[in-house]
Amino acid sequence: MKRVIAAILMLTMVFGLVAYQAAASEEKQLHFVYVSPLLAHPIWLIAKEGFDDACAELGIQGDWVGPQGISPEEMAQLMDTAVAQKADAVITQGLVPAKPVNDAIAAGIPVLVVDGDIADAPDRLAFLGKDLRKQAALMYEWVASEIGPDEKLVYSIQCAALNAQVYLDQNNYIQEAFAKHPGGAECVNITTSEGDKLKGTTEWKNTFQTYPEINVCINVSADAALACVIAAEEEGVLDNVLIFGVDDMEETLDLIRADKIVGTIVCSFYNYGYQAAHWLYQNVTEGREPAEKFNDAGTIIVTKENVETYGAQLREKVDLPLP
Repeated sequence: MKRVIAAILMLTMVFGLVAYQAAASEEKQLHFVYVSPLLAHPIWLIAKEGFDDACAELGIQGDWVGPQGISPEEMAQLMDTAVAQKADAVITQGLVPAKPVNDAIAAGIPVLVVDGDIADAPDRLAFLGKDLRKQAALMYEWVASEIGPDEKLVYSIQCAALNAQVYLDQNNYIQEAFAKHPGGAECVNITTSEGDKLKGTTEWKNTFQTYPEINVCINVSADAALACVIAAEEEGVLDNVLIFGVDDMEETLDLIRADKIVGTIVCSFYNYGYQAAHWLYQNVTEGREPAEKFNDAGTIIVTKENVETYGAQLREKVDLPLP
């Protein structure tokens, strides 16, 4: 009888230990790190909102990190820190060098890239971002509807930086799209804002002074549209140029409402956080992957006609299909 009781007690202890270990395993909270290119920039805080919402829904510990100003080097260090912390997954943007991304993947950490892709990181889980070819096409279509086929397009581009492939690609696609204009097209200048509105304004003022024949201004940095308007007003050329922006910062939308810029190309920064976190969660917990490596985050143009209605579409909590 004593042996039976001892056996029962032993089995109870074993089952209790197994149940405890299972519960402890279930209670282990996943840790996702979001390495943003700009820690507190208004447009990236929209991505943070989506990331925070997803983490709350899924019970994930989410860390939002990034430099105060554009710095691929600091982003690389933050990627290395995520690896050292043994994060379960990482979201980042294409400004970060490929090596720390590939190092994370080699360490068994899935990485999802948003906004600008990283061509030298082919094993990333997926890319979710703006379709840069579509962006260029939308800009040209609008320009062609405003400027006749016999008039030459003389334009300048301001981007955030030139130290990552995403910035070079977007400029090249714009020049390819504009090159088909029947009246001819010439890109007379390319400048950088580096995420600094004051620098962007100074660069645009210098451009207007050097190239007074400009009739189109292309801004592919979130701050640059406002910088361009300020410079154009100060130089007295606002009525002579068509100004485009990117992203949907509130000040950019206000410029559309005030007829100071003709439009802005946007996609869902909210889903840069929300959708990206959901995909990584499904990968970590179920081994699933997005059906496509390249995924458009809903690239559209916002003009005065849809400026009051487009927002709900891009901020929807959309769980895109997996195979």
